[in-house]
Amino acid sequence: MLLDRLQRPFRGVRIVHKSPSPDDPDSVSVQIIPYRRLDDHEVQRVLAQVADNDSIGRGRIVTSALASSEQTAFRAAGFVDREALHLLRHSLNDIPVQSGTPVRTRAGRRTDLSSVLTIDRASFDRFWALDRDAFTAAKKATPTHRYRIALVDGTIAGYAITGRAAQSSFLQRLGVAPEHRGKGIGSQLVIDAMNWAKADGASSMLVNTQTSNENALRLYESLGFALSAEKLMVLQWNQ
Repeated sequence: MLLDRLQRPFRGVRIVHKSPSPDDPDSVSVQIIPYRRLDDHEVQRVLAQVADNDSIGRGRIVTSALASSEQTAFRAAGFVDREALHLLRHSLNDIPVQSGTPVRTRAGRRTDLSSVLTIDRASFDRFWALDRDAFTAAKKATPTHRYRIALVDGTIAGYAITGRAAQSSFLQRLGVAPEHRGKGIGSQLVIDAMNWAKADGASSMLVNTQTSNENALRLYESLGFALSAEKLMVLQWNQ
């Protein structure tokens, strides 16, 4: 399909076009999401494709969160630091037991999407918030995934997306509605994710969070996630 060719200049890279805010010169118009390490030539090909697109506007071009080994070619092309993220890991050997009164959870449905995206926007700043396409991409980022909804009195109170690739699993997204925070819903969703990942063959789970999100960091550490010495980095093209 033409759209797929526009978004994927070659295998292993996805280009996401966003709508930059005309009032915010630091807003994002394009995000480059590599699914593998790129070399210098490949990064230049991506930038050439992005530059040919008239929809860039005045927004910034950024990457997804990259490990240090994935940053080299981007830095050589002129990318600089935009935001650092904590990286945490759980071995899945000692999964905690949920305390307190459990809430009802079920598989996410297509009809849940509007409510889930509302929770997502309330849980993350504008740069990190998902739209419909990004939400779908998060679910498809790994060969298998689990999408769970938490319900309180029949209302969607939180959600989680977990992915697995080989023996590694990833807590890709977690959000709880502001009015339902502090009730253990986030913990229950994370524990559910860990149990599913282990039963599905994973031996570890990774999650990242903004360095400024102290509540999320405390939650993950309380559940046994260990903070990595290495931080992930979102890079921005210094045009």
